[in-house]
Amino acid sequence: MAQEYLPAPSNIRLADLMKEHSISQPELAKEIGCSKSTIGRFISDAKGTLTHEQVLKIARLFNVSTDFLLGETNIPDRKNYDIAELGLSVEAAKNLYTWRVNAEVVNPAVHKGQDPGSSQSRKGHQPSEKVGVPR
Repeated sequence: MAQEYLPAPSNIRLADLMKEHSISQPELAKEIGCSKSTIGRFISDAKGTLTHEQVLKIARLFNVSTDFLLGETNIPDRKNYDIAELGLSVEAAKNLYTWRVNAEVVNPAVHKGQDPGSSQSRKGHQPSEKVGVPR
């Protein structure tokens, strides 16, 4: 089960993540390309703001969702990943989404570096067969 946090505003969430990961304000500022004072103002809630690009960089750095950073959810786990992060082609991702591949073949194929969109992954799969994680 995913870890769940107590409800908190964005500035507290960021401060908690920094403490959890032992990252200082200057280190975070360098990682996301802003000044130390920008981070300091945001954390102290003195009308400091972050750009959407900075929020995305922070989410990637701490491997949390932007919804979590913005206080929309108390569960930090990301639900969506870039196709490239998963090592899949666009065609493979489409085949997974439309249930055109056999899920029993996908896991080992992905771990071995085989594209799940390939004909090898579809071997023995009936088009009407729905396998894998339910939508």
